[in-house]
Amino acid sequence: MHRAISAGFKLLLLVTSFDCMNSIVDKNGATIGYLHQNIIIDEKQDKVLGIILGNCVFGGDKAPIGKFFNNTFRKKNGKIIAKLGTEVISKKNPKDAKLTLEAWQLLTKVKDHVCMWIEEKKTWTKQGFAEYLSVEKEIPGDD
Repeated sequence: MHRAISAGFKLLLLVTSFDCMNSIVDKNGATIGYLHQNIIIDEKQDKVLGIILGNCVFGGDKAPIGKFFNNTFRKKNGKIIAKLGTEVISKKNPKDAKLTLEAWQLLTKVKDHVCMWIEEKKTWTKQGFAEYLSVEKEIPGDD
């Protein structure tokens, strides 16, 4: 078990050493975060909001809360919560070590990596991206 965790940490360090980040945008096209390899970072680039394993999106919970495919983040109900933007930042984040540690802490919480099937919907959710990743639940009336 210890070797698997150590290997995972080395892989995470290797992945986060690449300097490019892609923007994540809301339905209005405003940047609401960044995707740095498999790490979802807030707009200010100060904290980790979630991680992507395969195409499963994880927030602070041990189970997947959505999926990322076709450059789109989707909730379990299939609604769009965010999309990958066109902006690419190629500078190294000065807080890279801190963000790597935060991502590792999220990764160690993952206990259920069985991704759910999601039916794509064309509609956007009412819930904000950062809020959804932090509370790990659907808002009422967003079906």
